[in-house]
Amino acid sequence: MGTAGPLSRNLSWIHSVAVIVGTMVGAGIFVVTGTAAEIMGPAVPLGFLAGLPIVFSTALVYAVFMSGPLGEHPGGAYMHISRTWNSTLAGYVFIWLKVVAFIGAQAVFAIGFGNAIRYWPVFRFLPAEWWAIAFLTLLFVLHLVGVDVFGQAQAILTGLLVAVLLLLGLPGLFQIDPGNFSPLFPEQLYADGLVGPFVAGTSALFFSYIGFESLAQTAGETENPRKTLPRVFAGSVLFIGLLYLLVSVVVLGILPWEQVAGSETPLTDAAATYFPVGTAGIVAVGSLLAYATTANAGYMSPSRILYALGRDRLLPDVLTHVNDRFGTPDVGLTLTWAIAVAFVLTSTFSYALNISLAALLFMYVAHALSLVALPHVNPTLYERSALQFGPVTVAVIGLFSAGSMLVFLSQTISLADLGPAIQQLLAGNVGEALLSSSLLLLGIWLAIGLLVYAGYRLSIDGELPARLPFAFLEE
Repeated sequence: MGTAGPLSRNLSWIHSVAVIVGTMVGAGIFVVTGTAAEIMGPAVPLGFLAGLPIVFSTALVYAVFMSGPLGEHPGGAYMHISRTWNSTLAGYVFIWLKVVAFIGAQAVFAIGFGNAIRYWPVFRFLPAEWWAIAFLTLLFVLHLVGVDVFGQAQAILTGLLVAVLLLLGLPGLFQIDPGNFSPLFPEQLYADGLVGPFVAGTSALFFSYIGFESLAQTAGETENPRKTLPRVFAGSVLFIGLLYLLVSVVVLGILPWEQVAGSETPLTDAAATYFPVGTAGIVAVGSLLAYATTANAGYMSPSRILYALGRDRLLPDVLTHVNDRFGTPDVGLTLTWAIAVAFVLTSTFSYALNISLAALLFMYVAHALSLVALPHVNPTLYERSALQFGPVTVAVIGLFSAGSMLVFLSQTISLADLGPAIQQLLAGNVGEALLSSSLLLLGIWLAIGLLVYAGYRLSIDGELPARLPFAFLEE
């Protein structure tokens, strides 16, 4: 299984909470309310409420896996899927789709940070791209010198971010006009029925929740992870859902939905009506913190995924190298930095971003269905989980999560775009073709991944053991 070095277990439950909260309370909360209002009007708070049980069920799927032996090791969904089905290929397929999106997202967050910091004139002496590279370099150093350093920084930044949101949101509760929620379903948006706009709006709001699964990548570095991480998954998702509900009720309760719809700064617009002074500056600080917390939490994911793939000998085991001094996966962190910087310098992160949400949703579906199958195809592994439900309950949780993700996926990818995109590809317009169809881009990236998988397995001329989990898990 490779020659992986030991990771340092220096993350406490406070750090774990900061990781998941900081990831989810990202920059999206500052803009996504406006996007959703354009689709579903003043029913946005109901959309957040509808999304909460979906995200909670998905978090429960992770919690069950993390409460067992797999909760001791990084790799997240890759480990859970591959060990359920005793197949590295099954886990590899879905995590391969996502790993490039993780790194691409780092470039996107870094550019966002670069733009946000230029709100203050004193920082305008550098373009956003160079601030982005400086930000990625700072993250690299922060993660290299110790997971505890990363955890402490994440806790401080996340605490400040939540404080900013509460500072902006709580006073607004006393300024709400109930008339802004009437009618709740405006005729101009719901003329053809309630279901279509509500589902589309809820799908847009789901963007605010994505990324919480990054917490699973801390499993190899968290103290008592099998007890800590399941609780953090469940509790933090509920907290974030309530925070989002607060923000959406305030924004839609203060401003008419027509004004919120499509606004790039809905929270700023609402807070400016009741906050005495400096609203734009406070929101700018919040935006900066949002990019920082999301990027900081997400930066660790690619290196831990690469670590897990290297340990299973699906990629070169140099990826499992752990720094002797700091106990961090230095090769994986360096590779993450280099690719993210390349994305920034070449402005090609849009390709990774274009498949990010679809890749994540495919992974959620496969992950949830693996839990449904776990008690039947790998009962030994399931029985070692501390958080257990009956097979029927497990099936309900997993199928509800998977079914919901398939609905969201139908809003994300379009089969109708595939034909024209293939025609563009055949005509030699490669860039336009790949950006016009996320399904085509996913298919090509998957084909590349399968070639990498087959090529490396052939190069090492080795076979995996007949049974994957237990010799490895009980080391």
